[in-house]
Amino acid sequence: MDINDLRRMLKAAAGKMETTAQAIEDLEAAGDAEASAIEAAQAEFAAAEAEFKGLQARVQRAEAVEQAKADTATSELDTGGSNPGTGTGAPAQAKAAGQEGIEVGFMAHALINAKGDRDKAVERLERDGHSAISAALSGASESAGGVTLPRPQGQAVIELLRPKVTVRASGARVHDMPAGELRNARQATPSSAAYGGENAAIVESEPTFDKVEEKFRKLTSLVPIGNSLLRHTSASIALMVRDDIIKEMGLKNDLAFLRFDGTGNLPKGLRQWAPVANWATIAVKDAATVEAAIRAIVSKVEDADVGLINPGWIMRASAKNFLASLRWANGFKVFPSIDDNGTLHGAPIRTTSQVPDNLGVGGDETEIYFADFSEIMIGDSQQITLASSTEASYVNQAGDTVSAYQNDLTLMRAIAEHDMAPAHDAAIAGLNGQGWTL
Repeated sequence: MDINDLRRMLKAAAGKMETTAQAIEDLEAAGDAEASAIEAAQAEFAAAEAEFKGLQARVQRAEAVEQAKADTATSELDTGGSNPGTGTGAPAQAKAAGQEGIEVGFMAHALINAKGDRDKAVERLERDGHSAISAALSGASESAGGVTLPRPQGQAVIELLRPKVTVRASGARVHDMPAGELRNARQATPSSAAYGGENAAIVESEPTFDKVEEKFRKLTSLVPIGNSLLRHTSASIALMVRDDIIKEMGLKNDLAFLRFDGTGNLPKGLRQWAPVANWATIAVKDAATVEAAIRAIVSKVEDADVGLINPGWIMRASAKNFLASLRWANGFKVFPSIDDNGTLHGAPIRTTSQVPDNLGVGGDETEIYFADFSEIMIGDSQQITLASSTEASYVNQAGDTVSAYQNDLTLMRAIAEHDMAPAHDAAIAGLNGQGWTL
């Protein structure tokens, strides 16, 4: 049983406490309940409370063990331990900048060479002199989907995804979602206030509420790696494996959080969350029209009383360069801040190739997003599950079926789970610009 299972049980125990506590209140409020019924309800509450406290202690112990293993694995690469790839126990070099998450690369490399067998991977790491990393991996949970890396190592990879995924990089709030789902209440319509006469009845105020739901959406990445490389155990190979995981998962995560429609098992991206009234299509590209359209995007969000605590833009690089190149009739730049400091109307711009430039009837439209990213919430399992195969086949981007066995490849599959939702969808706005690229 892994730590997430314990957390799900803890959540269920808390729900049982709430139910039994409400039963006691209902009996006491009735006034005519028998004393034996109240005593039975109180006993049920005490049992639920004891179960909760027991599970809470188990979760805290599991978290402490997990953190200790993570600290040990990290310290080996930071300050000493064995020299990667030698197996001689020679002193290691301090972990350099850019080597964050290298433990994941070593773990993945060992699992691939062990054909997904965790125990054999642990033995391999021990043989190569990585005893602390093997100790961390030994605590990983196994399932039909592969081996789930210990939570701290999974968090290292997820943190490295941040600069690769524009919504994450723009400052969306990332929170833990260990029980697999999260429901947040939000105020849909505000309460009201009014002036009235001295003895006049106060006008009733009834705010309305709804909920924002997030649940795990499974992101999978399939990375083919040449077996010739995998025969070597070194820090550079571990970093290559780590980077392959991050690159493939980052590209798909970026696209999902921007444009996926939320159907089936897909997350719902910013484009689909944006209210219809907050999205426009602009078919001309003269300076005055473009400037007014960009200003209107910001106005849509500001007029919704969104605080603009962490505003930002996301667009394709060619769209950014188009905006930067616009000039008034007198030759002055329309948006000089783009070249000066990478901002537009005071908010930073982040670019990604995952925003298309072939939309619309004419195939020449692109999208520009604006949001207050303090209103965007990402729920994350904070874990990565790895599996590998040397016999499977895969379909490449050209549509061709490639045999891993025939081409001396190993297929590595990585799985992450997360979802995204805005606290208030009025915080998102944007447009389709026709011909707005260079």
